[in-house]
Amino acid sequence: MPSHKHPSSSYARILFRHLRLNEENSAAYFKGTNVSYETLMTLDGAIPPNEMAQIYRNAQAISDLEDLGLLVGAQLHISTHGPLGVAAFSAPDLRAALTLFAKYSQTRAEFFKVSIKENSEGIRVTFSETFDLDHLRVFILETALIGLLSSITSFVGVGQFKGQVKFSYSKPSYWQKYHHYFGDNIKFNQPMTEIMVSNSILSTLSPVADPVMHQEAVAICERQLKKIKAGEAGSRVLSTEEAVSALMFENPGRIWTLNEVATKLYISRRTLIRKLESEGTRFQTVRDELAKKQVANYLVDASLSVESIGHLMGFSDVSSFRRSFKRWFGETPSEYIVRVRGVSS
Repeated sequence: MPSHKHPSSSYARILFRHLRLNEENSAAYFKGTNVSYETLMTLDGAIPPNEMAQIYRNAQAISDLEDLGLLVGAQLHISTHGPLGVAAFSAPDLRAALTLFAKYSQTRAEFFKVSIKENSEGIRVTFSETFDLDHLRVFILETALIGLLSSITSFVGVGQFKGQVKFSYSKPSYWQKYHHYFGDNIKFNQPMTEIMVSNSILSTLSPVADPVMHQEAVAICERQLKKIKAGEAGSRVLSTEEAVSALMFENPGRIWTLNEVATKLYISRRTLIRKLESEGTRFQTVRDELAKKQVANYLVDASLSVESIGHLMGFSDVSSFRRSFKRWFGETPSEYIVRVRGVSS
């Protein structure tokens, strides 16, 4: 398998939570790998591809659900894709978002390459396997395509995507469930796995377009891509606040503590506190500001419940998430949703 980069560990954490696992019953999830519960929750953003593949196989065995890829893919909302997801969602429109997904797909995916081609009908998004996925092909491509369609839906709204979706494999036994996720215009046994996005929706504006956030997220994606291509980090030295934000930003799905971040940055807890204070901020301030942005992005998706968002943010129970939400926004999730969406939760 290619070794120039590793898949993001955030996907393994999302899958772990989808299976409702915890530290006590997770042995089967990590069987045959060097990954443990502790390393999954503290890992610096990546898991070697061969171990990620084994985790996927283990998850299939644990769940015993033939449509696990569809179910997990539905959890991969745009904000779960780290800096790339934020860069895409804060982009001016859907066309720009899809362009970013293709350009920086290498920063999030090891198992396939994403490319786009625009013609008079729209944009064709193609998923090309970087190596033979074998028995994992259906699971991985299901999660990837649903994740992309979820991102498109974040722009155009539920039920507005009418494009064609092609799959490079035969119909699975549960293929009729595909209509719920991909619509009626689907084809199997095709030369390539791809999605056709119509011209009619490419100019749809992002509901949360943010030039400043977009620029910051694209800069992180660019640094990651350069690191992948050159095998070394970018030359610019990050401030301590930027380093802390980048670490948490690139590893969603968990609640980072001061001690954990200090360990990952190879400095002491006291040094981290002192460095942040010298830059005029505090650890909790940095963490809360990032959490607020992530939660605000999740709340744009009306299909996500408050409980689901809490789990995606790394909270073990919804009451703790609601308390943190009130501290961040000065109002309850229900009050926020009514104010922003204009509807009752």
